[in-house]
Amino acid sequence: MQISVTFRHIDPTSALQDYATEKISKIAQKYLRKPGSAHIVLSVTKLRHTAEINLHASHFDVSAHETTDDLYSALDKTLDKIERQLRKHKDRIHSHKGNTSIAADPTMVPVDVFGTEEFDDEGAPTVVDNDNIPAKPLSVEDAILQLELDHAEFLVFRNALKNESISVIYKRRDGNYGLITPNA
Repeated sequence: MQISVTFRHIDPTSALQDYATEKISKIAQKYLRKPGSAHIVLSVTKLRHTAEINLHASHFDVSAHETTDDLYSALDKTLDKIERQLRKHKDRIHSHKGNTSIAADPTMVPVDVFGTEEFDDEGAPTVVDNDNIPAKPLSVEDAILQLELDHAEFLVFRNALKNESISVIYKRRDGNYGLITPNA
């Protein structure tokens, strides 16, 4: 796991850097199979000591920050937040395990992106980009979980509960989720 520590408005100390890297390494090994990288930012502004951690794993990102009057306590509280988020993620995965057919390969769904300001000769919007998105077989609950973990605007998936039809789930502005399914 690659760990970088940045000091802002404070002299870097090897003791603090070693403490932070050791703690985040233990947490990552405990909860993640494939930890990617971690970036720790430690800063001091007047009497405010702030610790911020961004942890990048293979399928999702976790971040937290905390401000106290001591840098070690700010770091400990931030690490506690990260550990809580990782434990919650791991519990969600284990509670949903077995609901989907993971062995099935995802279906590639073609997606076209239209421009809002570019028009062709007939006045219709032009295709700016097109891509193929993998649509994994998931239940609606698993799709919501995956959408939260990816921090994406929408997720295309094969609905494992309804004859594996292609569906789209998205987060609405009111905080709820919308589900788009084709008519059979």
